[in-house]
Amino acid sequence: MIVQADDAALTRFANSEIHQNVAESNARLSLRFIDGQRIGVAATGRFDRGALESVARTAGQIARNVEPNTDFITLPGPGPKPIPELAAAYSRSTAEATPELRAEGARTVIAEADTAGVTAYGSFATTTETIIVANSLGVRASGARTTSQLITVSMGPSGGSGYAEAAAVDATRIDAGALGREAS
Repeated sequence: MIVQADDAALTRFANSEIHQNVAESNARLSLRFIDGQRIGVAATGRFDRGALESVARTAGQIARNVEPNTDFITLPGPGPKPIPELAAAYSRSTAEATPELRAEGARTVIAEADTAGVTAYGSFATTTETIIVANSLGVRASGARTTSQLITVSMGPSGGSGYAEAAAVDATRIDAGALGREAS
């Protein structure tokens, strides 16, 4: 079983004005059902008891109706050591990023565009992704990672344009002023 959950937020700007802030949370469970060398996979975005029972039934039905995978030996068991945390892949600052943090980045880009006499467009996104893996042989692992990305395009009054972007695990490490100057 694999569960993947995403919390994503995005602040957009156009014509040198912030015009949209959106956020969404999604989760998905993928279940692998093994019957000998027959493997069925089903997925769901619902986590109520009925949905979980249904996805298990569906994966089981698929497994019973497919040809055996003769290359399949077994699922992995737990390793001798726990899976190490990937601390460098996660930033609390990004996980807790507010609309105000993203708006401040957008305002900084817009200010640089205003100084250069161009118009700024773009977005500032922050995401936290959590993955959980478990199987019937005792594997239990989970981890989270964060990403952030600021993209901007500047359009000049005579038709010229500029582009800049940066991505980081920690959203507070993105230098919005430098990106605004580069694109402008």
